[in-house]
Amino acid sequence: MTTSPSALRRAARRVLAALAAVTLAAAAAVTGADRPARAAGYYGPQPGTFTGLGFDTCAAPSNAAMKAWLQSPYRAVGIYIGGVNRGCAQPNLTRSWVSTQQAAGWRLFPLYVGLQAPCSTYQRRIDPARAAAQGREAADDAAGNARNLGLAVRSAIILDMEHYPAGNAACTAAVDEFVSAWTTRLHEHGFLSGLYTKVTSAGLADQVAAYHRAGHARPDVLDFARWDGVRTTSDPALPADLWPGRRMKQYQGDHHETWGGVRINIDSNYLDLTQPPYAVRMTTVPPRWRADLSRVLRRLGAFPTR
Repeated sequence: MTTSPSALRRAARRVLAALAAVTLAAAAAVTGADRPARAAGYYGPQPGTFTGLGFDTCAAPSNAAMKAWLQSPYRAVGIYIGGVNRGCAQPNLTRSWVSTQQAAGWRLFPLYVGLQAPCSTYQRRIDPARAAAQGREAADDAAGNARNLGLAVRSAIILDMEHYPAGNAACTAAVDEFVSAWTTRLHEHGFLSGLYTKVTSAGLADQVAAYHRAGHARPDVLDFARWDGVRTTSDPALPADLWPGRRMKQYQGDHHETWGGVRINIDSNYLDLTQPPYAVRMTTVPPRWRADLSRVLRRLGAFPTR
């Protein structure tokens, strides 16, 4: 906004109108693991600020199945949006499907199954010599898929890094480099990053060790698996001061549940997430619009700066 005062006013009005519309759509928060809410539509960053139960399943269920599962205690669903190691075809996962589920109030946590650790047993693995480049390539692909599905910017895309053994320094270095590049590139695209790992894998210990390392871009969200049936995001393997308010736990693995007469094979998750704020500079906004814009931004989880 560097043109005439009248142009500034018009631009500010457009910004306020757009932000107000998004705010109204995002105002309904889904909370409570045991009190499924009949939520209004949610169209903000996914999954956004959310505390409660979620499930993930290999292929996105049909619209009818998702409607039936509104009778369940779950209010978030994991969707596998891409990656060379994604295991299932996704005939239902379209932009229309995403829009329908958002209108129904479902929170979505996008998952991306990319290249795996070089010391894992997977066929498609990270090349240690190209780990950073491959992390960026994965982020480019994931961001493109997220945009094509209509997911809002600032949504968190979770990299699924399956089990790999501890004790291999070269393998750890390659994974760390891949994850750091993945995070940095997703931020450049306007998305947040996440990482899924099992507590039995070296993946969790490696990311804990790298959390404060200079030059390492840590994931914004940690999604960890311990199949003990306990609905919490605390864990003995995870220091309390790491990823505060940005954790998910997969507390039960592969099993079937039936809700609304529809049986689905799922993993169960407990989410405790707060959407991180972001700054919007106010210096180029005319003073008469700043108070209104500031209120709207704060409702969106942003914080205005001078």
